[in-house]
Amino acid sequence: MEGIKNRIGLPGKERIYIGIDLTDDFSQLSLCTGSEDPVTPGTADGEERLCIPTLLAKRYGESSWAYGEEALKLSAENEAFPVDRLVERARSGQGVEVEGMDYDPVDLLALFIRKCLSRNSAQAPLEKVAAIVITVEEPDEQMIAILTQVVKTLRLKAERVFFQSHAESAYHFICHQPLDVRAADVCICDLRSTGMKVMLFSENIQTKPHVVIMQDRHYPAFLPEEFAGVRNPEGKKNKKDQEFQQILTANLDGRRVSAVFMLGDGFEGDWCKESLKYICKGRRAFRGNNLFSKGACIGAREKLEPSEEERGSVFLGQDKLKANIGMNVVREGEEAYMALLDAGKNWYDTAKECELLLDAEDRLEFIVTPLNGKNVRKIPMFLQGIPKRKRRAVRVHLRISMQSESKASVEVTDLGFGEFYPASGLQWESTFTIV
Repeated sequence: MEGIKNRIGLPGKERIYIGIDLTDDFSQLSLCTGSEDPVTPGTADGEERLCIPTLLAKRYGESSWAYGEEALKLSAENEAFPVDRLVERARSGQGVEVEGMDYDPVDLLALFIRKCLSRNSAQAPLEKVAAIVITVEEPDEQMIAILTQVVKTLRLKAERVFFQSHAESAYHFICHQPLDVRAADVCICDLRSTGMKVMLFSENIQTKPHVVIMQDRHYPAFLPEEFAGVRNPEGKKNKKDQEFQQILTANLDGRRVSAVFMLGDGFEGDWCKESLKYICKGRRAFRGNNLFSKGACIGAREKLEPSEEERGSVFLGQDKLKANIGMNVVREGEEAYMALLDAGKNWYDTAKECELLLDAEDRLEFIVTPLNGKNVRKIPMFLQGIPKRKRRAVRVHLRISMQSESKASVEVTDLGFGEFYPASGLQWESTFTIV
């Protein structure tokens, strides 16, 4: 992994942002600058293949690995040993045996991502990249741990690499569409080998900030199909079209929907004629493959250059913190509220460290305020065994972070108080749920 090392540079006049959509079927990479819309480059030879098969292949008898389309070609020609399902293998944690040697599946996933980044090194040299967002379908605790290890393996600057869900990437993409596209709810139909997911985005303009939520349904039996070479292909197409229209009707009827995006190669061809007619009754229809990678790219830019398009709104996805966490403190003799963790942020991106002088020497109290402002809770944390000292002579270091979207973790360390009270080295840990 020496090719990447620690080369993601500080933002400058020519900031470049990268979004990587990572799935077990295909992956994509989009890039943009601070002033241009995202683009998804094709292959190095200029072809329009935007999807990179998430595949590695080790050439027989050699130490070199191919990836993507080249890995497919070499495997088909029996010149290399293929390794597919890289995300699933990383989740399993089981070693991958190739030609008698065991390989760490997380290292293989890192190798694939390194090759994807190197593919566009001429357009996006890493020393000019200000931020990278890797987007996956479900960034749960296990996936975040895997991606964190990938970043370490690639020796990227962790503070400039972020993770987000497909839903959040879609939110960023939608925010930057023309007003007529996002005038009402927006629907995304994502068709892949695991079935179809229908995602419906709606915005509540009665709140400040405006809250955007996503509802999703999964249809595992509705799969991409190849119609060539089957008996009665027209009949099979018509049946597929009817099934798709039934799914659309179940999700769209009774809602104001301004646009429907159909993602995946499974929508290619002319099998969904009647469904398209239904969609286009008062709605815009779009086909494509790179919505998530473009949304991830925009999300990377939003980290450093917040836009007017997203000002005043917040996306409240499944991986978002659903409440504000803070404490009441005394500043300059007056009681004040100190925010620790903010609602609307990804739980895996939230952490806060600070030092406190305690009035109540053996007790802290956290205030949990849901986004709707109702059912505010006060959660105590007792510091049993803390040394007895004079008032406001108990100095502690506090670190709070999220273990999941609903569980907070707190660590408190006694720092002592200068020369008068040396640090005891005592530590206290606590966890609590916020919803």
